[in-house]
Order: sequence, then structure tokens, then C-alpha cells
Amino acid sequence: MKTLCKLKSKEIEKNLRYSIKVVARPWYVCEKCGRASRDKKQLCKPVKIVQFSALRGDRGSTA
Repeated sequence: MKTLCKLKSKEIEKNLRYSIKVVARPWYVCEKCGRASRDKKQLCKPVKIVQFSALRGDRGSTA
């Protein structure tokens, strides 16, 4: 199967159950397109969300 980054919306709809499974509680975000996944193999340029937040200096605030 293609990475989430390369899927078109019709392909996501067709495989919705699988798509929901891999995006639930994501651990990684794609640096290129911003899609998120629990499995880094599903993204073309995965970055661990915790590492990304640390690089940006985020402290977890929602404001």
C-alpha cells in the first residue's frame, strides 16, 4: 500500500477503516505534507511528534 502522503482522498475513503487505525493517536507527522500516523512507515518524511515539538520550542500550551 502507498504511504498516507501519496494517497488521494478517494483512496482514503475506500480504505477508511485502515486509515483510521493508522492515524489514531499519531506518534509521527510528515515534515512534507503534515499528515500524521502511528506508524512512521506510512509517511514519506516522518518526524516524531515529541521531537518536532522540542525543535519548535513548544511547551504544550494550547493558546
